[in-house]
Amino acid sequence: MSKIKLNYGLELGNEKDIVNSDNLNDQIQKWEKIKILISKKIKEIFWKAWIKPLKFEKYENEILYLSTESKVICNRAETQYYETILFYASNFFEPITKIKFKIISSNSKNNSSINYEKHNSIVTHNKLQNELSFVDIVSMKINNNLTFDNFVVGNSNHLPYAASRRICEKNSLAYNPLYIYGDVGMGKTHLLNAIAIDLKKNFLNLKIVLMSAERFMYQFIKAIRLKDTIKFKEQFRSIDILIIDDIQFIGGKGSTQEEFFYTFNDLINQGKQIIISSNRSPVEILHLDERLKSRLAGGLAVEFLPTNFELRLNILKKKTEALNLIIPSDVLDFIASNVVKNIRELEGALNRIRANHELTGKNIDLQNSKNLLSDILSVNQKIISINIIQKKVSSYFNLQLSDMTSSRRSINIARPRQIAMFLCKALTSFSYPEIGKAFGGKDHSTVIHAVKKIEILLDDDQKLKKQISDLKESIFSH
Repeated sequence: MSKIKLNYGLELGNEKDIVNSDNLNDQIQKWEKIKILISKKIKEIFWKAWIKPLKFEKYENEILYLSTESKVICNRAETQYYETILFYASNFFEPITKIKFKIISSNSKNNSSINYEKHNSIVTHNKLQNELSFVDIVSMKINNNLTFDNFVVGNSNHLPYAASRRICEKNSLAYNPLYIYGDVGMGKTHLLNAIAIDLKKNFLNLKIVLMSAERFMYQFIKAIRLKDTIKFKEQFRSIDILIIDDIQFIGGKGSTQEEFFYTFNDLINQGKQIIISSNRSPVEILHLDERLKSRLAGGLAVEFLPTNFELRLNILKKKTEALNLIIPSDVLDFIASNVVKNIRELEGALNRIRANHELTGKNIDLQNSKNLLSDILSVNQKIISINIIQKKVSSYFNLQLSDMTSSRRSINIARPRQIAMFLCKALTSFSYPEIGKAFGGKDHSTVIHAVKKIEILLDDDQKLKKQISDLKESIFSH
């Protein structure tokens, strides 16, 4: 945001748009998409009152021109939602440097109708101001689908989940602040939403704010611009529970960090709860004030660890149940084995397979799924090699690596070798002949036999299922 010039209150000139109709229609569609994105981030009542009425005029010279018939709406958009609009507009209009708003005075036949609409806008504004508190205005839109009930728990996320439930059930200050961190797409925002939903249900009188660190920064900048920092301080210090998502974004923002530090201290000293998420631990956030690092680390810091195969598979099963979708078990195993980066990518892979089935009518099977996810698989295949699989299997069964390429046929060697071949086919893109070559120059028919043998045994052999699961987890954590 530092490179974007924030210019406000400038009206449009009378220049004629130099743009063909096709380009104008395309730009209007972009503005409609921007409004849809904003509707997902702010409450519906605000969106309908202040964003929906804004009309696209033109985009030229790196400036987005918007108009409305209401001065109240124009002022509100400039003072309250300028940064939000600018942020989402930058995804469609590049490079955008500013937004200019214009109040259109319509000369239509029925001026009384126009005056009535303007009167309605003013009434709506006053009603909103009276009925909606500071908490309603600054809080982000809570996603009611992200609850504790549909959060899938495993070894890698058990501690963040348990700490979050403890806060909601006891409203305890034992973990204050609660600091949840981990890689992108692991479920941190899901937990924050679940906490907010549960607390609102259990403690009706608490003033709870859930917001992003960027939103806190925008509110502070706006307070400075409007010379209203005293009110800003008073309002934030009146909160009972403050939930901040992605705190790493205030790194390097000196004045924002300082204000957040004082807000943080005051709330803690008043016995108010603070819950924070980040993509890294407090000490690892770049350009963060040492005092703030110390404060953030002073409560309970819990980490999302890398997911294992079992958790990924359980998440996929939970998602398919919610979608009322039937997916073969070998496809779910394949996705859980290959899409290992984060849960968001896992859900994306599932959605891709679902969409292909619904839009094309093609069956959901292993081969189609491999083709659909080839771009994701190519990333993993650079990491997983036949040699790595052979080493992991040898170690698991206490064998020598040379046993993988030998011609010995004793069951204690032949079965692990078959398992290794099965895993090579399941987890890599190597062909049967290539796998056979890596196992001491064996014929491709030997590999096919090994793969089919393991597939048949997996139907009933629970011990083998456990061995395969353990090996997959070991291979992906190498």
